[in-house]
Amino acid sequence: MDDTLYWIFLSILSSPSKLGLYERVHLPPKEICNTLDIDSLTVPEYIAASYGCEPWSAASEIYQTCKKKNFKIITFSDKNYPLLLKEIHKPPLVLYLQGANLQLPMVSIVGTRNSDKVSESIAFKIAYGVAKAGYGIVSGMAYGIDRFAHLGALKAEGVTVGVLPGGIDTTYPQRNRDLYHMISISQSSCLVSEYPPGIVAGQKWCFAQRNRIISGLSVATIVVKAPLDSGAMMTARYAIEQNRELLVCPGNAFDKGYSGCLELIKEGAALVSDFDDIMEILRSYSNSSGDSCSFDSVTAKETVCAESENGDFLNSVDLSKYSKVEGLILSHLSKGDFDIDDFIRSFSLGTDEVTRAIVSLEIEGIILRKGNRIFRKKSF
Repeated sequence: MDDTLYWIFLSILSSPSKLGLYERVHLPPKEICNTLDIDSLTVPEYIAASYGCEPWSAASEIYQTCKKKNFKIITFSDKNYPLLLKEIHKPPLVLYLQGANLQLPMVSIVGTRNSDKVSESIAFKIAYGVAKAGYGIVSGMAYGIDRFAHLGALKAEGVTVGVLPGGIDTTYPQRNRDLYHMISISQSSCLVSEYPPGIVAGQKWCFAQRNRIISGLSVATIVVKAPLDSGAMMTARYAIEQNRELLVCPGNAFDKGYSGCLELIKEGAALVSDFDDIMEILRSYSNSSGDSCSFDSVTAKETVCAESENGDFLNSVDLSKYSKVEGLILSHLSKGDFDIDDFIRSFSLGTDEVTRAIVSLEIEGIILRKGNRIFRKKSF
């Protein structure tokens, strides 16, 4: 039997700690299985709901599903399993991957879902610069800071890794389905999860488990904006526990949205106020030859142009510098905001090319996407 199937079997068992799996993780998986009382083993409810209650049958179905959907399965003994992730407490026994392998040194960028334009701009610029310097950007595919960290890396034509709280074929949150699509079709980036395909995120522990992987993949974690009760604080705690560098943007001392950041700084996290601060800390880990760049090299256009006149919007945009589809989107915006699906039908365009154009314009700061509608933005 393939070692991969043994690893999947072990990864879906209930109570892995009680079974002593993590203590024996460096043994061959078949040898680990031979030490277990097979007849007494069970799977968690979330596995049973999708794949049934019998562990071997569930493992086999997961394996076949991944083959059918061309998802990669990286096991703990696989040469492509990230070395840094092996070092953490209770590492995932199996990773499910869509996209490129996890090869580059990684930096995670995390923060609140309730971000503002300033913090989104900071996350975007940091991700852009760090990606240009040759690092992969890891984040959790959430709305807010996570989203703009991924977008910054994509804009830099760098590598970004989206760590999901459910199966890699389930989009969470739905508002990020465009980002999910862009990463999934990228030649260099990837989506990764320890949960098998079809598992839908829903329980709080899904996100906690996801957060330990975000920091575990990374040589350093950068917290952009986080209140005390933010999930980003959990990722920061994991980074400390895993003995990784923790970098924090200070923010406004009187804004509760930064209360977690200030607490981490008090506890000894590295305060970073510009890109040089970040690169100075990262250089000790760097084996890449990418060029670093200044925050000033990216122009973030922040404010929604709800009040601008239609003509002013088009007059302020040079359509000649954009692709055909991007130009159509911008021209269509002269009539006001619009629904993406209606736009695709009106111009008989492909979903992929429209999605790429929307993300490109959103990264540049010209448009804003809210749900399935596109709005204008104004540059300063």
